[in-house]
Amino acid sequence: MREFGSEHPAVLLPDGYFDTFKRYGSCTWLRSGREALHLVALNLNPGKQKPVVLMPAYCCHSMVDPFEKAGWEVVYYRLNEDLTADADYLVQVLATANPKAVLTMNYYGAASTKEATRCIKSEMPACKVIEDFSHCTFALTDIFNPQVDYYVTSIRKSVGVCDGSVIISRGAIDESYIEEGDTEFVNSRRDCQRLKAEYAYSQCGEQKKAFYPELCRQEAVLDAFEGVHRISGTAQKMLGMLNGGMIRYARQQNMKHILDLLRGKVESVPGIEKCLAGAPFSLPILVKNRDEVQQKLAKRGVYAPVLWPVCDEVRAICPVSARMADEMLSIPIDQRYNYDDIEEITKIVLETI
Repeated sequence: MREFGSEHPAVLLPDGYFDTFKRYGSCTWLRSGREALHLVALNLNPGKQKPVVLMPAYCCHSMVDPFEKAGWEVVYYRLNEDLTADADYLVQVLATANPKAVLTMNYYGAASTKEATRCIKSEMPACKVIEDFSHCTFALTDIFNPQVDYYVTSIRKSVGVCDGSVIISRGAIDESYIEEGDTEFVNSRRDCQRLKAEYAYSQCGEQKKAFYPELCRQEAVLDAFEGVHRISGTAQKMLGMLNGGMIRYARQQNMKHILDLLRGKVESVPGIEKCLAGAPFSLPILVKNRDEVQQKLAKRGVYAPVLWPVCDEVRAICPVSARMADEMLSIPIDQRYNYDDIEEITKIVLETI
């Protein structure tokens, strides 16, 4: 039952969550995750050779493009059904591809990278391990592994900041590649996000017409990633106002709630129950008629993106990634939603699939 009235909940004070990142290494704050990965790629390949980077077969173009743009050759490695690295395949490709770096990812906080990292460092100690922890942005303490050379996350995918990502590295980063932030981009995105916040109260279609096309244009700017830009002062102020502990708590409670409601009724990634410590922002579900279900969900107000389409090369080497690309939808469960919202989201999902 929804409750209305009574006492107000507390206005939460910031807890300095993002300040804690400096405990784990040198922090370089940038505009987007792909620009952060691009800066790592440039730092590891200053001689403009064509080194090899190993990528998990299930990954987004925004993870691949930054390396290719910096002159790297991308070689994919296979994943298990629970989205952990296939260790035997990884050992083989380490031997044949002789990579200079390997990108890992803890998908939804449920696919630990510890064994993959151990394997990489055992086989090739000089090989650099780069971990994308965008799915676990609010769980760095839980997932941190000192063998990882670079941690990267796209913060703007987790909270309503106008821009933001970070590289956490064992050594210093060469910042000579970094340009100052794009003021027009920052101001425009901030204004659009404000309109979106107002739209949540007004449900005014004219407001949505004002902010939605502009948000799409800004995504296109980030997709192009012309250069590497420093995080804006506006975004830094926003991050300083957050309470990361409550964001983590909200995500964990929402995930536990939706898993309980969907258990036995909807298929997900094997082992997804291990995700709670990672505090991810969405729940992956698998459905055969994925595109049809996605359209029906959108008509009822649940926007479930596809994470992610994959190329033919990936399909040939990794059936798990091919299935994820064909059947997966990402159901939002992040800190924007409360107990009753999760009840409603689940009801819509069950009535749709």
